[in-house]
Amino acid sequence: MGVVYLAHDPQVRRRIALKTYAVPSGLPAEEEQAFRGRFLREAQAAGALNHPAIVTIFDAGDDPDLGAPFIAMEYVEGQSLKDLLRTDGSLDPERAFAMAETLVSGLDAAHRAGVIHRDIKPANILVRAEDGAVKIADFGVARLETSELTRSGDTLGSPAYMSPEQIRGSTVDGRSDLFSLAIILYEALCGERPFCGDDVSALAYAIAHETPLPASRRRADLPPGIDEFFDRALAKDPDRRFQDGRAFGEAIVALRNGQSFRRSDAPAPDATLVEVPALGRFGRIASFAAVGRGIVRRHRRKSAAAALALVMGIGVWLIVAGNTATLVLVGENRFEDAVLTLTMDGERVYSRTLAAGRKRARMFGKELFEYGKEEFETTIRVRGGEHEIVAEVAAEGSERYRDRAIVVIASGETRRLKLHAGRSIRGGVSLETD
Repeated sequence: MGVVYLAHDPQVRRRIALKTYAVPSGLPAEEEQAFRGRFLREAQAAGALNHPAIVTIFDAGDDPDLGAPFIAMEYVEGQSLKDLLRTDGSLDPERAFAMAETLVSGLDAAHRAGVIHRDIKPANILVRAEDGAVKIADFGVARLETSELTRSGDTLGSPAYMSPEQIRGSTVDGRSDLFSLAIILYEALCGERPFCGDDVSALAYAIAHETPLPASRRRADLPPGIDEFFDRALAKDPDRRFQDGRAFGEAIVALRNGQSFRRSDAPAPDATLVEVPALGRFGRIASFAAVGRGIVRRHRRKSAAAALALVMGIGVWLIVAGNTATLVLVGENRFEDAVLTLTMDGERVYSRTLAAGRKRARMFGKELFEYGKEEFETTIRVRGGEHEIVAEVAAEGSERYRDRAIVVIASGETRRLKLHAGRSIRGGVSLETD
């Protein structure tokens, strides 16, 4: 996108980073103007920000002699996080969490000012050699929320660190930057990204649909609650993620202190995934009444309007829950050490560790072969309708197996979903519906 020079500012006697952008030749005048506008928008967005975790912008313009726009910015002597991870592979958890806490505070400041970065990646995070301080650079594809220059439908940024909504070309907000930061934190802790693919299409599919291997499976010295943290930070639906940088930062602080992060701002669970016991009509009403009393105790609302809202909410819940169906997963596994993840319509609904104990078959005093098998079963409440079910098994080493099934289930119906895990002619995992 540009060339960055190390320069000297004689007026204040300091070194600066001078970024210039050479507009590609042969562009129509309208497109060339758009390129220049996008480059200068970096200064417009970042220049208004003042935070220690954000590279400071000193000046910007469009040099008429060179015919190139430029931005003069703070020079950070050190290296990028990309280079650091390439050298070290992964970081000490305490250092990784400290970096993430600093970076999310900078992003939160930018988001509150109406600026979305849209290209958070290790190459755009600078690590100062003097003290290890981190700073966010290159708001080159940033979007002011009030700007009309970048509309939904444009896909900007680096594919490996994009959010699902950004890949789709949908409108993005600060939660997209937080998703990208969560990918970086996962990579810094585990030494590899949570989503991978052999090409851009496979990578985009993984980000939009696949559930990453739990971080605790990749590294044993991570704090309790790390998998729950990433479940939320990397949720496909923005409404199910941390809603702002402050909540993201509080969760990191809790992890560093060995505590479970607070979920006070977590969205309410999907009513269709709540287990509704078969208690009969009276028992079911009593069950929901108990839930209503719990809500009243939590919120301490005394007004008649609040009470009416609670009653109406419970009524809606009863109606929605009445549209539930039952999916019974029946599994058979032959892997000794693997992790199974089941997603429905892009959301994780079930996961477990697979561990089939090995047994030795003997005949005439000789060991012929080894085998092992475990069986399991679980019940999942789903909404009536058509659903895409994806099973993924992460086995020993880097082996990954996937299979997909479409399940059409009516309200009140019970369907069985058979899962086979283990190396066979069908691959490592297969799904079959009854």
